[in-house]
Amino acid sequence: MPKPTDAMKSEAKRGLAWRDEFKRGGTAVGVARARDIARGADLSASTVARMVSYFARHEVDKKGEGWSPGEKGYPSAGRIAWALWGGDPGKTWAEKEHAKMKQSANQPSVITEAFMDAIKTAITEKRPVTVDIAEASALTGSGSGIGGRVLFDDAFAALRYANPFRQGSRLMTVEGSDAQFVAKVGNATDQAGNPWGYAVQNNNGSPDTDTKIWQLPVRVVAARLPIRSAVLSDVNGLQSELIEDLMLEFAQLEGASMAINNDQAGSTTTTTGATNGLRGLDMYLDGAASAFGTSGTAITNGIHTIATQTATTSVKYADLVAAASKLPAQYWAQPGTAWHMSPAVIQTLRSETDLQGLPIILESGDEDGGAVTHIFGFPVVPNPYLSATYPIYLANWPRFFQIGDHTEFSLQLMEQTAPGFVTMYAEKRVVSTVRDPFAGVRIKL
Repeated sequence: MPKPTDAMKSEAKRGLAWRDEFKRGGTAVGVARARDIARGADLSASTVARMVSYFARHEVDKKGEGWSPGEKGYPSAGRIAWALWGGDPGKTWAEKEHAKMKQSANQPSVITEAFMDAIKTAITEKRPVTVDIAEASALTGSGSGIGGRVLFDDAFAALRYANPFRQGSRLMTVEGSDAQFVAKVGNATDQAGNPWGYAVQNNNGSPDTDTKIWQLPVRVVAARLPIRSAVLSDVNGLQSELIEDLMLEFAQLEGASMAINNDQAGSTTTTTGATNGLRGLDMYLDGAASAFGTSGTAITNGIHTIATQTATTSVKYADLVAAASKLPAQYWAQPGTAWHMSPAVIQTLRSETDLQGLPIILESGDEDGGAVTHIFGFPVVPNPYLSATYPIYLANWPRFFQIGDHTEFSLQLMEQTAPGFVTMYAEKRVVSTVRDPFAGVRIKL
């Protein structure tokens, strides 16, 4: 991600100093943006887009009195706000970076091209084809920041963002048919008043720490992509958008499985559940406090308990307060801490009113200030895959949830299934687990 320039940092620091001195200019969002710029933090693509939007909307402020030195009221509120966002240097930089990002997004990646080649081979040679994603990524070279065994390239943007669980969770690669997870649940130092949510105890043996293990199968997720048979005469006419469509279908299947499958050891087979599915969040146990599950290699081991706030017929503001209080405080300011909420609950919360009929959760600030886009300072991620039973999670997702992806995809052309169409059958293998149950809480209806 791009970093702000020295000129932007100077302008942001000036804006913060002005705001402290004159008590005007900018919003809480602008102040937060200035602090990020001033300390030289990486700025995400969404932040760059917001900067471009802000500068475009507020260019007119330059015409107001107090914008330039020597004018009455200098620096005006508009001039201070402009500085908070990086000033003129920030405007120039944001527009340049935004253009670069758009250009990059429109160019097919190495992995996209590898998939396209595999699809064409499966069509022309009528045989199954395996794509080694790690190998395809390595084609760009090696070294820090240059290729290497990178699983998620821009070809997988649709998969990342269509399945909300991938936006903040820890991602890793796996090999083989199963994956074993290990968690440290004890410590050689017995610290009184331990803040992490579970008792830290002295343990016997070397190295004087206690661990638990659980082992999960790597499940197959399958997607089918219809292709007009007319393209078979011109296989090079296939478009890279096929890959995005394929990733979107995978995202739906695995997202639903990660959320609602509560019977991974069962005998019923569906596309997203039971023995075909991943260990869904609905499978984990409720509790007043979190706890690690049993240790071992059986499918029933590692079913942790997640601290759960039980609501009544609908989620109320008090339930949000109670759930947030269950999350250990050291996670509150950690990167990746966010709410995941079903869209139906977001709609309910937006309609919540007090005794005077006024909304409880208000719009505030600029781009980041929409009602139920942030609650208690934590961003809200709409997640349509969450069940009606557990529609809300608050977690530090890199610590709470882990997704492992096998580095190979399989592609195969199937016979004609409808007039004018053939079907491309694709499968990928994936595993997911709650990594640290103390890093997340949820609300149950």
